[in-house]
Amino acid sequence: MRHLVALIFSCFFLIVSSAAMAETVTVKIQDFSFIPNAISINKGDSITWTNQDSAVHSTTQDATLWSSDLSQGASFNFVFNDAGTYTYSCRFHPAMRGTVTVADTGAVNPTSCFFKWAETNYAQFFAPAGNDSFLNFPPYTYRFYSATNSYLAVSSTDNHVYYMFGSDGVIRDAGVLTDWLATSACQ
Repeated sequence: MRHLVALIFSCFFLIVSSAAMAETVTVKIQDFSFIPNAISINKGDSITWTNQDSAVHSTTQDATLWSSDLSQGASFNFVFNDAGTYTYSCRFHPAMRGTVTVADTGAVNPTSCFFKWAETNYAQFFAPAGNDSFLNFPPYTYRFYSATNSYLAVSSTDNHVYYMFGSDGVIRDAGVLTDWLATSACQ
């Protein structure tokens, strides 16, 4: 049965509308600047900073909500689950500053928020991140991650989170989605 479900995951893809899904905005770190340095997004959206300079830079939020040192070519992603204005800078180059304004408009899709959280916190398993579309094969809503040959899914039958890594074909139950929504602050 597991192999049948794995085969179904692999063979049938029905794109689900992503109209209400959160978005990811990209900020380039280039020429000792954050480009763009002022961003307006909605609650539940995320930002990915990518260092395109040869120098090491950081994205450090002024109230230490997040901090990440980035060598050349490295990236860092953060999901904004709370409305507000966030200022940040490079701790190595204090003149490099940016602002993120997060609006509390629209409803955040908790499942989308959870998937983004998993992609950020378990990037070694769920890569590449940033695909905002879901695939659907009832009862599963899922994403396939081509770089890691893995799946992350939520079942509408039992409201559990499932995952499968590589070619082992074993579908694993990670537990109840509501527990994961609490852990990921996506409620």
